[in-house]
Parts: sequence; structure tokens; C-alpha cells
Amino acid sequence: MYCTNCGFHLNDGDDFCSNCGQRVNHRTNYNKEYTNDIQQTYDNFMEKPKNRIIAGLLAVFLGSLGIHDFYLGYSKRGVIHLMMFVFFLGWISQIWALIEALNIFTGRIDTDSNGLPLTDNF
Repeated sequence: MYCTNCGFHLNDGDDFCSNCGQRVNHRTNYNKEYTNDIQQTYDNFMEKPKNRIIAGLLAVFLGSLGIHDFYLGYSKRGVIHLMMFVFFLGWISQIWALIEALNIFTGRIDTDSNGLPLTDNF
């Protein structure tokens, strides 16, 4: 850690800079706590089971963009859908998405990327 006033190297427990006497700002601990809170929130969201109806409707209406794949955590498949849409193969991507929507609604696709089962509850 360095003094924000003079740039002098400080020890972790210092409250004042031994070079210029400036009070040390302990923002680094706050930033670590804030980052941990964000990571915890993300982890909690990703551990919750995804909804089958939402995934199916996303596949029907936004499937050519791969939004349903991103929702279920299948990032690589979502990027492939998106790239197909960008490179003017949106109709192929949409057919693929409609087939996936049918598989989601019939239960053939019944888990997300973490292996958690899809639920029908909101």
C-alpha cells in the first residue's frame, strides 16, 4: 500500500504515513468487502434454479440471439446463436432455437448448465 499524498510505501497496519504524516485511507479493505459482496450476490443468483417457462419463452421470442442459452448458463451455445444471427444466418438460428424451445417445454432439456433442474415455479 502506498501513501496517496506522497507515494511512500506503507505497511498494511499504518494509520499515518511515516514520510509526510498524512492520514492513510483504508479503502482497500472496503473494496475487497464490496467485491466479495458482488461475488456472493452473483453466486447466489447462479445457484438458484431457472424457470422452464421463462427459458422456453426466451427461446421462442429471442432464440435467434441465444438469450435462452445465456439464461440457462450455456454461454458457448449462446455465443454461437448470436454469431449466426450477426452473420445473416438468423433463420437457421431461429429454427435451432424453436427446436430447443420444444425440448425445454417437453422436458428433454430439464437442467441448466450447473445441473440444477428447471422449475415451473416463479
